[in-house]
Amino acid sequence: MPETSRPRDKRDRKATEEAIVSAFEAVLLRDGVAGLGVNAVAHEAGVNKVLIYRYFGDLAGLARHWASNSSFWPSELELIGNDPEAFARLTVTERVRSVLCNYIDAIRARPRTIEMLAGELISPNDITRALSDGMVGPGKGVGDYIKLETAGRDIEDQVWKLIYLVNTVTAYMAIRERSNPLYLGFDLTDEDAWTFLRDTVAEVTDKYLKE
Repeated sequence: MPETSRPRDKRDRKATEEAIVSAFEAVLLRDGVAGLGVNAVAHEAGVNKVLIYRYFGDLAGLARHWASNSSFWPSELELIGNDPEAFARLTVTERVRSVLCNYIDAIRARPRTIEMLAGELISPNDITRALSDGMVGPGKGVGDYIKLETAGRDIEDQVWKLIYLVNTVTAYMAIRERSNPLYLGFDLTDEDAWTFLRDTVAEVTDKYLKE
């Protein structure tokens, strides 16, 4: 008898996990990071909160799972322009430049991600850190597409410096666009400001990684 019930048990668990993940997203989108809590997610999902701990470890584990399996962060395909064949025809420098500029647009198009970045800056906690961890997977995937080993010289350190710089600038400007958009003479709600940033990143990348 126990053996015949296992497939159903697995289906029930999967359905419950999906309900919890959907509830996490619903609470996040409705109430923001500040509104997330085990009780709020359990109530939204219509389940006992014990199941969140059983299936995901804790709320941070649920946040990490959701961020890694949703569009909260841009995917590697989005970052390479959704065309692997065209991306592969670029030089290594062009690939890095493309990813960095696409990252700027991708983050700006994600208001909840920007909200998390702002929250992490002001009041970091286990949830904001777990959501940040969701970028690790796409980051590794993009590295596989860029193929730095084909550059003909070791530029990994230089690329990481560029990534660090562009990530920092993008987060800061995206947060400012929503809260205090006037910055150094630019109106960050104006597309010209972001065109200027992308053009600057492209120029710096080309000069810094000149092949």
